[in-house]
Amino acid sequence: MSDKNGFNFFRKIWHILGLIIPISLYLDPFQDHYNLVYASRAVIVTGLGIFLFLLLLVEIVRLNSVSFEAFFFRYFGFLMKESERSRFNGTVPYFLANFIVVLLFPPEIAVLSILFLVIGDPTAAYIGSRYGKHRFYNGKSKEGVIGFSSAAFLVGVLVLGILSFTNPDSFLSLFHRDRFQWEPLLVLFLGVVSSCLTEFYSSTTAKGLIDDNLLIPIVGAVVLSVSSLLFLYDVPRELIFNPVHLYLQK
Repeated sequence: MSDKNGFNFFRKIWHILGLIIPISLYLDPFQDHYNLVYASRAVIVTGLGIFLFLLLLVEIVRLNSVSFEAFFFRYFGFLMKESERSRFNGTVPYFLANFIVVLLFPPEIAVLSILFLVIGDPTAAYIGSRYGKHRFYNGKSKEGVIGFSSAAFLVGVLVLGILSFTNPDSFLSLFHRDRFQWEPLLVLFLGVVSSCLTEFYSSTTAKGLIDDNLLIPIVGAVVLSVSSLLFLYDVPRELIFNPVHLYLQK
């Protein structure tokens, strides 16, 4: 398998694995464990924090040691782009974004914002590379933008629909007091638009630490949260931007 094919194969697997965190948040597998109110979020945040620390440690050593960088790229280069040899691997901002949104935002917000990246970004890349004919100044295409926004919105609607039946008391439920409410769709739309614009305008800076992998979920989560506070009912205000609640004892 060539380096390019190896990277493409790994990227496809990575996109599939990227669904683990939002699915785990939704299923809440550690509910009623460890005597914590938000046990699943606490476990996920702790695991992400440990993994992120180790990943950052490896990357810092790699970027500051010529011999280690040569060793790493020789055996693990198929996991990286050539341009990442002199900057942080794209997995660092990705896991940093997951850590931040799971730590600071309610599960519903975190799930949607992560899915904007996991679903929208690869869809934009695929459609843009295969069918993109109308290019912007930065090389991105109208077709890719449409692909991102359409895929992210449709998956978001699916999530809201499932949430409405499995957790009707959620502030993002499409039903409130036995009537349909359109406001969650507006909140979703604003989140998708903001994430799509972030993907369009974002660039890679700070040695690769800041890129669309980091910015899309964070911007999406902030816009979803602010929009929820403006347009929805029964929003858990005490949870938004408040990580301390993750470790509350029952």
